[in-house]
Amino acid sequence: MTTKKLIALIVSGFIISTAGASDVISERESGFKGSKRAVATIKDALAEGNMATIATSAKSMADFAERIPSLFPAGSKGGFFSAAKEDIWRSFPDFVQKSKSFQVNAQALAALAAAPSPDKAAVNAAFAKVTDDCKSCHQPYKKGW
Repeated sequence: MTTKKLIALIVSGFIISTAGASDVISERESGFKGSKRAVATIKDALAEGNMATIATSAKSMADFAERIPSLFPAGSKGGFFSAAKEDIWRSFPDFVQKSKSFQVNAQALAALAAAPSPDKAAVNAAFAKVTDDCKSCHQPYKKGW
């Protein structure tokens, strides 16, 4: 194999592997933006007493939270502007545990809000747990916190 062919093979392999990584990076960035919008929507819905909106938004966050660990495969840090810290992969079991807590608490919020007679205080407390989960993960694993 010539040097030219070897370089072309290496470059094409790199392009293919980074294309897959960028897909997962795009998916996780989109999911986190969606969760941020869901938090804002829930804040508004709490003020209005709109439990159906809270339940729907919390369910979407729980669905995303379930996928979070799979959206951070090894080598998927992202580009220069990525907010993901290397600590995610160095402390992956802790990262997974934090995403599981986010999932469980978002599911609990959705269930409380969807109850036939939702308790607004319980819904508020459950929402506080969800936002605490966000902070507990962003602080160690996201740049800028």
